[in-house]
Amino acid sequence: MVLKSDDVNYLVYRYLRESGFLHASYIFQFESQLHKNEQEQPNVEPGSLIRVLQKGLQYMDVETHLNEDGTARLCTAPFSLVGKHVCSVHTETRKLGDKTPRGTEPSTHGGHTLVHDAKEKRVARPVENEDESEHMDVDVPDAERDANRGDSGKRRRGRMVEAAQMLHGHTAPVFLCAWCPGQPSVLATGAGDGTARIWDMAHPTDSTVLRHDATDATTRVDITSIAWNEQGTLLATASFNGQLRVWTTLGEQRQVLRQRRVPIIALRWNRKGTLLATAYLDGSIALWDTSNGQQRHEFRAHSGCVLDVDWLDNTTFASSGSDKVIRVWRDFDPQPIKTFSGHKSDINCVKWHPGGKYLASASDDGSVKVWSMTESLVCDFVGHAQQVFLVKWLPRSDKAILASASFDGTVRVWDVHANSCTRVFDAHTKPVDCLAFSSDGRHLATGSFDRKVCVWSIKDGSLLKSFTADDVVHDVQWAPKGRIAVALASSHVAVFDPLLS
Repeated sequence: MVLKSDDVNYLVYRYLRESGFLHASYIFQFESQLHKNEQEQPNVEPGSLIRVLQKGLQYMDVETHLNEDGTARLCTAPFSLVGKHVCSVHTETRKLGDKTPRGTEPSTHGGHTLVHDAKEKRVARPVENEDESEHMDVDVPDAERDANRGDSGKRRRGRMVEAAQMLHGHTAPVFLCAWCPGQPSVLATGAGDGTARIWDMAHPTDSTVLRHDATDATTRVDITSIAWNEQGTLLATASFNGQLRVWTTLGEQRQVLRQRRVPIIALRWNRKGTLLATAYLDGSIALWDTSNGQQRHEFRAHSGCVLDVDWLDNTTFASSGSDKVIRVWRDFDPQPIKTFSGHKSDINCVKWHPGGKYLASASDDGSVKVWSMTESLVCDFVGHAQQVFLVKWLPRSDKAILASASFDGTVRVWDVHANSCTRVFDAHTKPVDCLAFSSDGRHLATGSFDRKVCVWSIKDGSLLKSFTADDVVHDVQWAPKGRIAVALASSHVAVFDPLLS
């Protein structure tokens, strides 16, 4: 038996990815030089590291409680992976293999009951002081409102999506998907196999492969970010080894921007589609002019990793990082024009309100905060029990409603004007790492490590549909005309219309 450090590092890397610690996984992969490993790593099953640790813990348990004569010491002290174990009971011995009448003692090994993670049974939690008869002020047709409300006024159980179209082509987990704004039938995806793909749903069996070649033939390159410009004419893709490329909707490579060999964590287009902002693991942000492919400016933005960027308009954008601060920047100005402080841990996501008045942030400290360029902190939303991974605004400039996805398995909807939580969606049993509003703002899709996609009514909070995938859900995106794309760890992409299925 050979135990290689590269194999251990790969299992740790996969555990971080599967657990939703994407930024931590990038840092670990970069510092362990795992991406330079010449040996092709297998596509191991999810949870492999946990299974190895559980088996090792069981062996340690047996070894600790086994006497030389083959008897096992009974022990009621907890046995854990960390810390020195001290037995607390030595009063009884028995031969291994002796049968004990059922019900006379708990199911144990060596007198010690192994501790396993228990799955909580989650139930929907009403928001305090929420009147179920009240409905959020989002316009829907009367027929839909009546159907969602139901005869009893109680929330319905969502129906299962019976049919989904599966897209095959990637050979590693798919992390990202994005619908083209200009062509509603065109979908882009990015995966851990070093490729992005463009799919035309009119001909879904064929896809255009966008390759991001490694420095050598044996190195695998994760696609870390993809983004269409608002005009839907260009697609930008970024990879872990610092490659930044721009493609047309037909998959023609238009530009290869200068590679910095530093992992790119996020990228975003400005409103006109003329500038591209890229966030790097080393704390810097680069602005690229896509008209000539040249770097326009570099900002030394954060003391830690830059975790997200988002444009307010064509010249102003915000960034967040592991240094617990948010900074607002303007083109050609080397100093931030505004700095927001208040989070107590990494800030995973920043998003500008559609009307530009507010900036929302999500943090590992479990809070969602809303900021203003004139008033600084506007709202400090607390309610999640664990890290908040993502926030998105309802796509209406006349409202100030946003949704947050958390590792506590819930999604919360917040109303800035009311300064309160108006909905708690609690159908998932594992961390929620992605969500997307429908283009009309009536529905919300959520995806989780529990392999489920749930579709909710924003109007009354009911669960309309649910889809069970074949693996962990990494991303969900809603097309302008109703279809949902789901990026899966199984290397597949699922597409379905939740309002027709």
